[in-house]
Amino acid sequence: MIQSSKQLFADLVAEITAVYSENEAKSMVYLLLDTLVGLSKTDILIDKPIEVNIDFAPLVARIKSFEPIQYVLGVGDFYGRLFYVSPSTLIPRPETEELIEPIVSFAKSLGHTASVLDIGTGTGCIAITIACEIQNGAVIAYDISEEALSIAKQNNERHQAGVQFIQKDILAYQYEQSDKLFDIIVSNPPYVTHREKDEMEANVLDYEPHLALFVENDNPLIFYKAIANYAFLNLVNNGFFMVEINQYLGKETAQVFEEKGFTEIEIIKDMFGRERFIKGRKNNV
Repeated sequence: MIQSSKQLFADLVAEITAVYSENEAKSMVYLLLDTLVGLSKTDILIDKPIEVNIDFAPLVARIKSFEPIQYVLGVGDFYGRLFYVSPSTLIPRPETEELIEPIVSFAKSLGHTASVLDIGTGTGCIAITIACEIQNGAVIAYDISEEALSIAKQNNERHQAGVQFIQKDILAYQYEQSDKLFDIIVSNPPYVTHREKDEMEANVLDYEPHLALFVENDNPLIFYKAIANYAFLNLVNNGFFMVEINQYLGKETAQVFEEKGFTEIEIIKDMFGRERFIKGRKNNV
């Protein structure tokens, strides 16, 4: 059935604005139409006639029940690339993209093939993006979840990134000496405390995997302590690390790395002005 793309867009937005703001609804419908029928914003603007053989009703119903649009579609955007997602993986966040540029810049400054480790890879979006951006790097990624690694491997194949994925629990292996040392270690580990649940949106709390989100209130830095231990053993001298952090625990997280002996530690704010990342170096000559 041929119909007006502008009218289709307007009808879907009207449905979704029953539970979301108009701007949020428009953003979702743009992604929905682009992913499912290849209809771009420009196509909608010029009211391109479109033949649609999709029943949008069940998809809209899922969106209106606050299921994240990325899970409805099975894909999410990260650094300009689409990645498969599932309920066993976190949805890639735009602020997490800010990890990429400093790491790529450091990797390209080395003058040799960079070796990179991503701890807690989830969809693989960080590791795969780094591999694609530096092109000749040797990138390895760990995750405890077999289901997440299955999605990550599909994304690796999709983008032909050449990342090696390994199932590993960093808490259990934090004192392990790897067969090789890394120039760069990056991680976006679980860091949200259970007491912060009241601040979270229903679409995150009800649908995204709690294993990848939450830490106990009485030990919120457990993963950063493990990462610091592992990185100190497995980074080359002058190696670089960067981690995403809980905005409320910047100083405390930085202290974990300082006490371990890392140097040049810096807390970095994200695009929203929140303390979101820590980077530093290992200098132990």
